[in-house]
Formats: sequence, C-alpha cells, structure tokens
Amino acid sequence: MSDLLHSVDSFIQLQWTLADRSVVIDLERVSANTRIDSQYHMNRFLLLILTLAVGAPAVLAQPPAMDQQAVISKQARQIDQVVAARLQEVGQDRRPGIDEYNFCRRVYLDAIGRIPTIDELDDFIADQRPDKRSRLISKLLQSKGYPSHWYNYWADLFRVKYVGDKLHHPGNYGEWIKEALRNNKPYDQMAHELINASGPLYKPGNGATGFYARESMPLDHLANSVKTFLGLSIECAQCHDHPFDQWTQKDFYRLAAFSSKTHLRVDPTSDLEKGYAKDRRILKNKSFDEWIVYRESLRVKHAAIHGNGTGFMRLPHDYQYSDGKPFEAMEADVLFGEMPALDHKLTKVKLDALPRNNFGPPINSRKALADWMTAPENPLFTKSVVNRLWHQVMGTELVGPLGGLSEDEMGSHPELTEQLIAIMKESNYDLNQFLSVLFNSKTYQSKALALNANGPDYVLDGPIVRRLSAEVLVDSFLSLRTETPDRYVATEFKWDGFTNFYEKSQEMDVKDFVAYSVNGPGRAAFQRREENRAKQRNGPMGPKQLWRVSCYGHVDGTHDVAKLMGQSDRDLIDGANKEPNIPQILYLMNGHLEHEITTQPQAYLHRKLEGITDPEQRLEIIWKAILGRLPNDSEKSFTAHDQADLIWALLNSNEFRFAR
Repeated sequence: MSDLLHSVDSFIQLQWTLADRSVVIDLERVSANTRIDSQYHMNRFLLLILTLAVGAPAVLAQPPAMDQQAVISKQARQIDQVVAARLQEVGQDRRPGIDEYNFCRRVYLDAIGRIPTIDELDDFIADQRPDKRSRLISKLLQSKGYPSHWYNYWADLFRVKYVGDKLHHPGNYGEWIKEALRNNKPYDQMAHELINASGPLYKPGNGATGFYARESMPLDHLANSVKTFLGLSIECAQCHDHPFDQWTQKDFYRLAAFSSKTHLRVDPTSDLEKGYAKDRRILKNKSFDEWIVYRESLRVKHAAIHGNGTGFMRLPHDYQYSDGKPFEAMEADVLFGEMPALDHKLTKVKLDALPRNNFGPPINSRKALADWMTAPENPLFTKSVVNRLWHQVMGTELVGPLGGLSEDEMGSHPELTEQLIAIMKESNYDLNQFLSVLFNSKTYQSKALALNANGPDYVLDGPIVRRLSAEVLVDSFLSLRTETPDRYVATEFKWDGFTNFYEKSQEMDVKDFVAYSVNGPGRAAFQRREENRAKQRNGPMGPKQLWRVSCYGHVDGTHDVAKLMGQSDRDLIDGANKEPNIPQILYLMNGHLEHEITTQPQAYLHRKLEGITDPEQRLEIIWKAILGRLPNDSEKSFTAHDQADLIWALLNSNEFRFAR
C-alpha cells in the first residue's frame, strides 16, 4: 500500500520534502467573467411563485445586492491592479489562473474550512452562469460553514479556553464570538467591545467579558491586548525598557493606566456578601460539599469584570530608571497618535501625596483606550487585521510578523498594504465583505506558489501552498462521511451550565441558594446537573461524530484528533502548529481517521460508489470526492487497485493535506 501512496503522489504532481519544503503544482488556468445570467433570475422568480402557490417556504440563496457586489468587484480589481503594477516593475510574469475544480476546492477550504462534498463540487462545475465564482463565494460566506470555520481562527486569537477557578467555563465567551460571526459584527466593534467589556461573566450575550477574564493579571492582559489588536509586541517593557524597540517601561505603565483597577471578581462584592455570610459559615461548618456548591453557585451569579479605569497607574516597586521613582503615579498616555481626552478627578501631584495603593477614582478611561486602539486613524489597528487576514487566506505575511509589527512598517509592497487598509476602512470593517474582496480577486484565483530557495522575489501575487490547519483537515473528513457536513453547526446561542444557571439565579434569594446547595445532588454533580439542563434546553445537537470541530465545548472534552494535528491549546496568541510530526504521520498512515471512511458502508463516499461497476467512473468519484478534481490520464491506471486502498492512499497524499 505504501508503494501505491508513492505512486499517487507522483502522479498528482504535488511533492513535499520536509528538508527543503519543495512543492510542485501544475494546474490549468480558466478565466471567468461577471455577466449576469437573466435566465437564472427568471428561474428564481418561477421557483418563488411555485413555492408560494403550494404554501411551502421559499429558501433561496441570496447573492449580495448588486451595488454591493459591484463594490466588491471594484475593490478586487484594485488589488489586482496594484499587484499587476508591481509585477511589471520587477519584470515578473503573472501567475496563471486556476481551473474550476481547483477554485472550488480552494474557496471551500478558505471560506468554510472543509473540502466540498462531491455533490457540491458537481453542482458548481455544472453551473453555466458566467459569474458562478462570485456567486459561490457569496453563498459560502453566508452559510453555516463560515462562522464554524472562522470561529476556530478568532477563538485562537482571543484565546478562548477553560482556565480553572477564574474563568470557570468559556462557553459564554465562545458563544459571543460565534454570534458576532453569524451577525457579521464589524471587526472594530468586536474589538471595542472586547477591550471595554464589563459586568457579569455568565450573563447571556455578555460573553465579551471572557476576554478580560481569560488573562486577569492586568499587565499581562494589556500586553496581550496590544499584540492581539495592534500586532505590537510590548511585553518586554512590562519589566524593563524594550531592548530592541523604542518602548520604555514608563510607556508601558502609562498605557496600563487606561485600564487600572479593572479586575475580575468571582465572589459577591462586599456589600452583597453581608447577606450571604451567615449561611456561608453555617454550611462550611456543617458540610464541605454543601459549602462548595453554595460558594460556586453564588460565583456563577456574581462573577463579573469590575472597574472602568482611573487613568492613573503607579510604577512598580523596583523601578530603576532615572525618569521616575517606585510607586510614582503615571498619568495615562497612548504610545502614538492623538491622546484621547480624560476627565481626571485628581491631579498627578495630589495622587502622589496619597497612599501607594490609591489609583484615583474611576473615570471610564478604559473606554478611551478602546476608542484609541480601534480608531481608523490608529496606524496599527487596521494594518494588523489586514496583515492577519492576508496571512490566513494567502499564506504569506503582507506587512510583517503577526505579533511583531511596528508603527511605520508597511511591508515589502507598501502600495498593496495601503490598498488593503483602504478597502477595510471603506468596508467599515465588514470581515465578510473584506474576505469576499480577496476571494474575488484574480490574485487569489491564481496558481499556488511553492515557497522554496528558488522562489521569485515577489510572492504577494497569490496564495502559497500550505498545509491545512488541524480543524480544516479533520472537518474535511466530514465531507466524505456525510452529504451535510454543516448540519449540526448551531445557528443560535447555545446554553451551557453556567449561562443556564446564571439566568435561573436572577430570581434566587439567599434561602434559594441554601436550598439549592443542601437539597442538590452534591459537589461532584453540581456542574453536570446544570450542563444536562442546558443540553435539554438546546435540544438535539446530533451525533458527536458528525460535529464540526467548532461545535466542541469544554464539557464535550477536547477534540483529540484536532489536538494531535496541531490545534492551538490557546495558551499563547497564534498558538496553532501546521508543522507535521511523526505522531501525526503514524496516526494517518495507521488509518485511524480513514477507517471511518474506508470501512463504513454508510459513509457518504461509499453510498456514492454503491452500484458503480465502471472502473473509470468509480475512480472519478473517488478523485472528485477526496482531491476535488478529475483523475488525469496517467492516474487512470489505478483502476485495478482495491477501492479501500485507493481511498487510503489519497487521504494520505500531500495533495489532500495541503491547500493548493
């Protein structure tokens, strides 16, 4: 079987060598135009009339409004014009375009994070409308697959993770991100809400508080916020002047002053604790288990982000530079750009005269920080997200390292960076529209480039060949197991034990909490009881084996296969790993993932092959389902091989595991 795998990889002309990362691709170019097919609109009209006549709901995939599509097409052309000008300047030929099969597979992977099913591929290929590519892009970005796939990306960046006693459960946080993607919330609004979030941690809809709760140490949180939203690395300045950049420790503390006195408190505030204290003491002396349930149930109701910033921060006790002294009050100031106005209640002089633990009264300076960070005028905010999205879609850094940008840096092609920044601003930070612009460009729809020692000087003229992320690789197997891979992706808020109990707790008084603790099933079952009730509230979610990776929550356990394949543990920003390793190779070659495709007669691929006796037709189905294309002439010699062996070989081929 290993010989077969080698032969397949040779014939599909995609070779991967770990030593030099050399990849070779040979694909055709097919052009596409954007004329409107009037017959298609007539068919849609007739379908609508028919459904109304029989009383059935009309479900029609709506393309963008014509004016919006015109804007998207114009912006895509702007990208192509800038790229074409640079290619002419450096004397480099434009890459050839890709054919319909390659485009379909690529845009499914990048837009919704899985390969197309064979029916989805056939439907696209059979579509005769000249604007079929733009229509498919629109359809995918409006589908359930879009928030499923892109949730994985943003959850990694925002580090959605269970972290024990502080952030008991990140379900509300993750649901906030999913809801933002489903509603296409503008990115600047997402960022502003995350930076400025406050209030109850488990209140449904208030999940943005999870961003602060995720890193409750205020200075670490600030450093991570700057790296997340500005792509700027200033964490070194937390302890000393930055050794390689302009930022000083004093700069860091001035920026930290915007969010001073913001903190996560999981227990009731002191004024509310008075009502609970007596019963808390009684239960602790009576039963440890009952006391724990009492404490934890109160925490679910009262855990919250408090404080909105005083505009002052004090230098650390060991500050050693001559421009300040330990515990000296620092007034808030930005790293660059225009300083937002703050309504200070105290002067620095008066605050310096007060005890060192006094930071002044709250003045809502954290909102001012969010305003400054997310402003279109901020030279790093838009540049950072544009750099991120280009890297995610094209595979190369547009400007520089994702978390290591500088204020003035514009990358190796400043004109392209400026154009993409302008498009993001013109789109009002609409992530869906910005991605649509990228996908509609000829730059995106060009032949993938293998980065190696002999590559061209200019590489921003299209995507590069790169390994699929862990989630995309695992989710792509669903396209072979079922004809509806996105069926169980949620379209509305999903309750978990914490949000469910929080809502219930709003009507509970002290006696109710005592009764809940004393009469309940005990400490071990406290969370499990609420999770079960939340599941009942959510209704059927389908068999776990047909879930996409994004459907997994903390109570569902980790997706072990995705973890093995390099899924981020979300301890660090950009923590995912696409580098192959020996355990991954052994896992795939031993057939653990493939087993559910090759040996299960009810798998979608096998149902498509059922009753097919023509060897060439059988080969065509397998190739389209797994590789998203037709077998070429030289590959047709594989018709004599066992069907299960062919499937195994293709699933282990580099062409399947790479975006091309």
